[in-house]
Amino acid sequence: MRPTKDVCKWDHYYINNYNFQTYSYGKNRSTMNYGVSVKGVDGVEYYGILEEVIELTYLGNGCLYKTILFKCDWFDSINGLNVHQHYKLVHINHMRKYPKYDPFVLAYQATKVCFALYPSMKNDINHKWAVFKIKTRATIDAQTDETPF
Repeated sequence: MRPTKDVCKWDHYYINNYNFQTYSYGKNRSTMNYGVSVKGVDGVEYYGILEEVIELTYLGNGCLYKTILFKCDWFDSINGLNVHQHYKLVHINHMRKYPKYDPFVLAYQATKVCFALYPSMKNDINHKWAVFKIKTRATIDAQTDETPF
């Protein structure tokens, strides 16, 4: 299989029952849909902001295969992440970026999160954001057998 020269970019994308939007598309909207979370192979939860949605097309055996990539700006989840002991509230230092260049993740691996200013009365926490995990949109698993009532 080989990639084609056709590449599509999207401002928003719906996958895994989440509606993701890029930062440039959603920054002035009333809802925030550009927060992304991915669990790494090392067990660490990585948080970031969705920058681009890229659709790659591969050609092989006479068929077209499409892959969706999310390009994200990741925060440092090793040194910039803290969890409140009592409330289990996750907060991240949004000024600390992930030190390695590894911006891409497959779209089906991503879950959506929302960032908000960390609730504190102290002024030294201005660079921290609270992380809220978003539940997927409601889906109904209905049985589809043809038996009459």
